[in-house]
Amino acid sequence: MFTTDALTDLYNVTILGGLQRVDSCMSVASAGKIKMSSIRGTIVDDEKNNFYIREVLHSKFKYIINKLTSNEYYMQNEPKYINFVYPTGVGPSGPKDIEAASNVFLLKCIVAREGFPLPRLFNCLVATFCAYPEKDYCILLVQKKNRNIRSHVEVLSYFMPVMARPTSVSDLDEMYITHRSTIFGEISIYEMTKDDMPVVLSLAIGNMSEKNHTSLSSENASVTYCSKVNERAELEHELRVLEDIMMDVLENEFSEFLVFTIRCGNSTKSIERNTPIGYVVLRQFHSHSKLFDHYHLPRQENHLDHLRAEIISLRLHPLFLVSSAQIFRDLARKTNFFDFYFISSFKKSKFGNDLKKMMMVLEPRPIKKAPVPFKDHIEVMSSTAQLNIPKPNFDRDYLIIYRHRLKPNKWFTNSKKIVIIGFTPMTKAFLRRLIFQWNTKDFSNANNYTCLSWPEVTVICNPGVVEAEYDDLFVCPYCAYSRDCYLSYQNVPCYIRDCCARMDMRYWVNFIPGRVQLVNRQKKFVKANACDIYYDSLLLMCARMFVLRVPSSEVAIARPCNFVEVNCQLNKLMLFHKLRALLEDMPNTYHIVVYGNNLSTYECVTFLISHGVESSRIVCLQPHRSTGNEMEAKLKSPYWDTNLQYILNDILADSGVKVLEDYKFHHWVLHESGDFIRQVVFQHFPRRHRVSYECDIFISFEEGYMAPQNKIWIQSAGIDMEGDDILVNERYQTNDPNIYAAGNYIKLRRECNYQYKFVSQRETARKLLHHLGIAPINKFEDRFSEPLHFQARLPLNYFITKITLPRRFLASTSSTFAYKMTTYKDNTFCRVVLSQTMVVEEIVVVTKLECYLDFLQHFCGKHELLLNNLNARYKANTIQDFLMWFQEAWAELIMHENFDELQVENRGILKTMAVAAQNKNVNRGPFQDVTDQDFYVLNKRYVEQRLLNFLREHRAEFKHKFALPEDFVAINPFSWNPGTEETDASTETSEQD
Repeated sequence: MFTTDALTDLYNVTILGGLQRVDSCMSVASAGKIKMSSIRGTIVDDEKNNFYIREVLHSKFKYIINKLTSNEYYMQNEPKYINFVYPTGVGPSGPKDIEAASNVFLLKCIVAREGFPLPRLFNCLVATFCAYPEKDYCILLVQKKNRNIRSHVEVLSYFMPVMARPTSVSDLDEMYITHRSTIFGEISIYEMTKDDMPVVLSLAIGNMSEKNHTSLSSENASVTYCSKVNERAELEHELRVLEDIMMDVLENEFSEFLVFTIRCGNSTKSIERNTPIGYVVLRQFHSHSKLFDHYHLPRQENHLDHLRAEIISLRLHPLFLVSSAQIFRDLARKTNFFDFYFISSFKKSKFGNDLKKMMMVLEPRPIKKAPVPFKDHIEVMSSTAQLNIPKPNFDRDYLIIYRHRLKPNKWFTNSKKIVIIGFTPMTKAFLRRLIFQWNTKDFSNANNYTCLSWPEVTVICNPGVVEAEYDDLFVCPYCAYSRDCYLSYQNVPCYIRDCCARMDMRYWVNFIPGRVQLVNRQKKFVKANACDIYYDSLLLMCARMFVLRVPSSEVAIARPCNFVEVNCQLNKLMLFHKLRALLEDMPNTYHIVVYGNNLSTYECVTFLISHGVESSRIVCLQPHRSTGNEMEAKLKSPYWDTNLQYILNDILADSGVKVLEDYKFHHWVLHESGDFIRQVVFQHFPRRHRVSYECDIFISFEEGYMAPQNKIWIQSAGIDMEGDDILVNERYQTNDPNIYAAGNYIKLRRECNYQYKFVSQRETARKLLHHLGIAPINKFEDRFSEPLHFQARLPLNYFITKITLPRRFLASTSSTFAYKMTTYKDNTFCRVVLSQTMVVEEIVVVTKLECYLDFLQHFCGKHELLLNNLNARYKANTIQDFLMWFQEAWAELIMHENFDELQVENRGILKTMAVAAQNKNVNRGPFQDVTDQDFYVLNKRYVEQRLLNFLREHRAEFKHKFALPEDFVAINPFSWNPGTEETDASTETSEQD
């Protein structure tokens, strides 16, 4: 949808493509409007002439905005009529005839008394079908509040849900349906034969007709935006691969693939008497050890090394999805595989698996343990290359891993309906925490169940935002590596980055594209695009990072078409297409104004220069950032860095960019004939004189304000605000207890002594789930302790990673007492900042290494003594590069998942020593000092023994092999050493000579 080919029809629209274009960038429509001078026919320099010269350009800008921000571009509203045909005979049919002709009966209620064995409810279903022998289908209506009843949970395992059609009726009951064959039929698995090849291919095609299945020419594919074009292309590729695999299985006795057909009927009868309902293609999985770098998996499963299988393709009739557990057990009995994996890639060809919704999704690691390069790898030919099966690179590819270990299914859901407004990094962190609420450090749920998520959550966001986040077809023509490009590079940590890279939230979350119009607090619904979305708990997560404050007279006016604020992936893609149109239509006369004073501003300027914009045509104006002892100045934020920005300003100035500091945006001048900016006016601080610049694109990175359109419906709903901040309590509740707010634009009603802005989204999501009662925390505290991560591209091919620790106590915090340590080696600059208590509160790395440095989050917030005597070794000049220092063997111990538990145990021991030291009596006897010394030595040895036991327990999980005492051979001084005796004899002989 966002590729260059998808927008080539800009020239096919009447007002654009139908007009003749000349070298002067004027159209036929505007040629008669431009004032011409009688002297040599030159164009008079007039304001209106600038508009007419750029008329086509601004029409393209409007088209890009209207196209990429409209619902019609991503989905079509087509009315469909369903004709029901009943075999009621020749005469006119009445209600009784229609009722007699129906093939379904309704199960109104099924409840089991307490203590009744729930598996026996299957016999009740059998009895209901026996009561209606002429009916083939059974439907069950369940209210949402009754879905978690024990008897319903058991019965629903034999039903499949039915999606509701769009309707204006709210609070509909959930419908489930099952078929007689699902209850009485016997599912069997058979090895594929030659006669099964057409059956497998027909099952792979499924409901897609042969007409839609025909191949598409490149011309049609370049102008078609329907996602089914890609689905048909992927299906054609899958069919070719299936044919090759089946031929390999039939002709090669030692083929690595296994193909089975899934049939329903009576296993005692011949295969022809059983109806085919699906197939499965699999092979042995050899790459399990490569999953640990990016996915959270238990390591104590070595007994399954030769019993793991990779599912290549699996198709199954929808009515039999409830029989997934039986199908996997039969596969295990046939193949001796007891651990099944399915790998889905965002970038490569996708293969179908109808049972992936009944498989457990592996959660990516919340924090990586090593630098992750983001350059695309060179494809290595595998043994199956002739079959066109992609070989994933588990280190660098974005993969979604599904798993099934033959464990019983267990659903995890929330009882109350949650509605979220906005799809921001805070939303992604909350959704991930909600989906994987079952995942724990000890794998207590994952080891005993097949954990399946079923969250009752709806997200309302602007059209195109979700589609842009999951788009995998866009390729930047300027960059050799897609992940190295500004359009694909993400500034958020891996916990949020993997939400759109190593998982697809669209499988669990109901996304509704639209703009919020109002919030009805009495009836508890949100109105968006004439739809009423009801909620039990409403979460406001729509805060944008960059919002420009315009004069109050222009708040209600739509934003100009040449104005850009980069708050999401969609904004980046729109900026790219606007920039492309600008360089094509006005290659020599354009002007771009960039406004901002943070690291994202430099990242955007770097993008402009590297994508065809001349440096001399960029003006970068930076507002004055106030500093001092105010409360806001004490907040640690990774989004700006004053010392580095001085250097970055010099780099931009040397490259030809005009940089002006301490200029505040005042207003812009719109042309009277269109909604575009003609000039932007700035005012200097503190001299207050104004400057104005003409611009074709105005990019703003001003922060600290709420979007005007969001502020309107928030205030109209009666939600308390103070300036641009939403007032909340300690539980993140607004003045309405059913409405919560989270993000950087909230303010606690009660003044607190800790930082709650610019904090980790992951930690905030965990606190929200605790307050909602979904995932309670045992030892909960309001203060924040996890660091906030930010990364960005910089000029001269540099990358910055900045990690800051939120301040736990604001009143006693001052940046003047911070101790800063810096290193520079091989184009890598590092800065580590220690607080007054010698705790690492900031880590900054500026390097040319093209990799993500999320692993540095493990060290922010740790005491310098815990980091291998960081301060003392730095003063001794033994640390040349902090980035390499944090990758040494000792650092792997700190990055272990269970290291925090070891610290808690050691703290109990050290606390006892500290209390004993404080309770010392001045008048002590000579034997008391010996007792205390023995006490300290004993506790020290106990702490050391705890560390050695920790290494012994988790030794196999470390890449670096730590040496333990038992690894060294004990030396007995009284043992006879023949080598030593021979040496002594030779020495005596030499002395006699």
